Amino acid sequence: MNLKDRWHKACSDTIGTDMFWRIAVDHRSLAEEVLPLIHSYARGVVLDAGAGRMAWRTVLQARATHYMSTDYTVEHSELTFCADLQGAVPLGDETVDTIFCCSVMEHTPEPWRVLPELCRILRPGGHVILSVPFVYYLHGWPHDYFRFTRFGLTRLAEQAGLHVVHQSNGGGIFRMACQAFSMAFTALLWTPAAPWLSTLPAAALYRLGRLLDRFDGDGLFSQNIHMVLMRPPRTDI
Repeated sequence: MNLKDRWHKACSDTIGTDMFWRIAVDHRSLAEEVLPLIHSYARGVVLDAGAGRMAWRTVLQARATHYMSTDYTVEHSELTFCADLQGAVPLGDETVDTIFCCSVMEHTPEPWRVLPELCRILRPGGHVILSVPFVYYLHGWPHDYFRFTRFGLTRLAEQAGLHVVHQSNGGGIFRMACQAFSMAFTALLWTPAAPWLSTLPAAALYRLGRLLDRFDGDGLFSQNIHMVLMRPPRTDI
């Protein structure tokens, strides 16, 4: 088994559990940066848009009165339904309170069509919790099409009729370098019998990368852009 296959096995063994967020630098970064947004904004009917293998399902379900998941293809047997986020989500207008969309828009050939569709199904006053890559390695090829700046993403949101209520930068160039090493360590050392062989190096590399990334105070080399977008409440009531 090569390193790529071993890395995917480690992810498959842990996805959907707390351990998944501890086996790599990027996983730790996302958990630290995105989980607080879920706790603050997710509520009501929640759509996990681009759910993939449902890494976020447990935490989203804990905040939802009703949880649904969708993706373009089926990667998890419990996916609620398949849909194209670029204008073909089989839900009625204004039927969802919260949409969670993490590391998805870069894999859509026409990402400018995604936010208008999410706005359509979002109830007034509802939120989209969104995360997209900025400085990030090629992944999910050949379906890895775009990278986004915070300014470009703001423009796409405003054109779709959504307001930005939160924006933050995630990760950094040093954590990206540390991620490569943590992936290699996990690929080489992962075993369910001794998970600390992977989690301890990942934790050390994460702390190092996070410390060094503080020198980039303006987020010029951020790995991800995180936003919370809101569909404005109605004013004609």
